Amino acid sequence: MSRAAKSQVPVPARLTDRKRLSIVQAAVSQFQSRGYYAASMNAIAEQAEVSKRTLYNHFDSKEALFDAIVEDLFSRANQMPVCEFNPQQDLAEQLTQLAEAEVDFMTSDAVQMLARAGLSRVLAEPEVGRTIGHRQLLKRVSRWLKQAHEAGHLKALDPEFAAHQFLGLLRSFAFWPTIVHGEPKPSKKKRRQIIDSTVAMFMAQYAA
Repeated sequence: MSRAAKSQVPVPARLTDRKRLSIVQAAVSQFQSRGYYAASMNAIAEQAEVSKRTLYNHFDSKEALFDAIVEDLFSRANQMPVCEFNPQQDLAEQLTQLAEAEVDFMTSDAVQMLARAGLSRVLAEPEVGRTIGHRQLLKRVSRWLKQAHEAGHLKALDPEFAAHQFLGLLRSFAFWPTIVHGEPKPSKKKRRQIIDSTVAMFMAQYAA
């Protein structure tokens, strides 16, 4: 894990918590570089600079480490600022702000590394992907869409389905190319294009 990414993670005060964090960071690095199945608990312990006993005291398996990584991802999503629909503000302007926040989140170093760390397992075990609470990543957007609809600014819609559409457009261009194809993160100009076109398409479909 890069120094920049590590700096985004608060350092726990207790030694046992610092060791746990070090283990999770090592697992992220190993899962990223080797893939989930090729990564070993021995290599994770070595990179985290802890004994195998300490590692197993915190996590009894790679599956437990995978769960911790997913939990970290959702924790970061839940820490995003709550977004309330404002009936006095322009609809497209609010959608743009919503999209900018989501793109900032999905292109952050920490989130990109967490996603890469878990990808190899999810691709190999689709049933694992089905057990992950993906709805947590939709809550912020679906809640806003529901509020906008109830205020009469959006046509009738299923908030969760529409949130999937909105985020799907953003992820298709701002997230998945870097995760799956190793492309660089979108430039400032490209981000603007992605966000503006997503908002325009969404407005064309749903604006009342």
